[in-house]
Amino acid sequence: MEHLRMTREELIFLTEKIVSGTATDAELMQYNQVFNALTRQENWDEHTLGNKEEMEAAIRLRLEETLRKPAARPVMRWYKWAAAAAVLVMVSVSIVLLRPKEVRLAPQAERFQNDIPAPSANHAVLTLGNGQQILLDSAGNGTIAVQGGVNVAKTADGQIAYSGSGATASTNTISLPAGSRPLKIILADGTKVWIDAGSSFTYPTIFTGKTRAVNITGQAYFEVAQNSNMPFTVSTANKSYSVDVLGTSFNIRVYADESNIQLTLVDGAVKFNTSTVSRLMKPGEQATASDNGTIQLTTNADLTSATAWKDGLFYFNGSDINTIMSELQRYYNLEVVYQANVRDSFVAKIPRDVPVSQLLNLLEMTNLVHFRIEGRKVTVMK
Repeated sequence: MEHLRMTREELIFLTEKIVSGTATDAELMQYNQVFNALTRQENWDEHTLGNKEEMEAAIRLRLEETLRKPAARPVMRWYKWAAAAAVLVMVSVSIVLLRPKEVRLAPQAERFQNDIPAPSANHAVLTLGNGQQILLDSAGNGTIAVQGGVNVAKTADGQIAYSGSGATASTNTISLPAGSRPLKIILADGTKVWIDAGSSFTYPTIFTGKTRAVNITGQAYFEVAQNSNMPFTVSTANKSYSVDVLGTSFNIRVYADESNIQLTLVDGAVKFNTSTVSRLMKPGEQATASDNGTIQLTTNADLTSATAWKDGLFYFNGSDINTIMSELQRYYNLEVVYQANVRDSFVAKIPRDVPVSQLLNLLEMTNLVHFRIEGRKVTVMK
């Protein structure tokens, strides 16, 4: 193949440029193609590049020499790789790129033979004020319930929309189990809410009184309809945190198995309240609150990383493997087992509609972590 037509010395020199951070985008793409051939045991030009094991040893030796130089030992560098599906991936390379020769893994085709597909639906359950439950996957399009003059409809693209008016509000809850696609809800006031897998959202069919109060567990993105006479309030399940809103867009993450709550403001203004402090936030800021009520504020936050799930993307920007696997565990409804302590950070961007193997393959391209899929169990290995 054309991308493998380089000499042994050219490949070693290219590897040095990757590690030193001087490679161009074209060179990064070229190296990624050669690296794939090296790790997958295919398309290897032995006539030009020589014996593959000898080549691995030569590259490993040159990398060790390069990384021993003080100027070439960054704490962390990020590199772009062109993935098989034209998806750009950036990976952390702070030590060697090649697995030590004495460690042998089964081929990826063997380790990934039991793939896990992406969720095909949201599997949401709508609980009405009278306790009746509706499985939204099996509900037809159009009106699915009427509560006190308020119509609840499922649109052709799967959204849930509330419309109408009435004197009495009824409390509804939508729950998405693990292994679900996100669901968009349009509340009676026009507020739009996206909820993610493993989340539960409780809200009234209509808003009455002086405030618009809702409750969230898990992850949700809000585009709140403007109404200065009726502020919008989001509280969490344990009532320790709340967000006061007028009209704005923000992402909130408050999973029960995560110790912190994270609030990312995209547009407008919000006041983030804990049991001990309140903080007025500006667009582009991200607040992380701990169990003791303290708030850590980050300016110029990575908004794409916080909201990519809503747009159908996995986007990890310097995430550790535990954070990544926790996300995959909820979305694909899988079990994670760790056989190794992986301390490296990763950046990856890939659509959420792919089988889990495609994302795991991108992470494996760093050669810093490897995986095995058995049924719905994914094992993390070095």
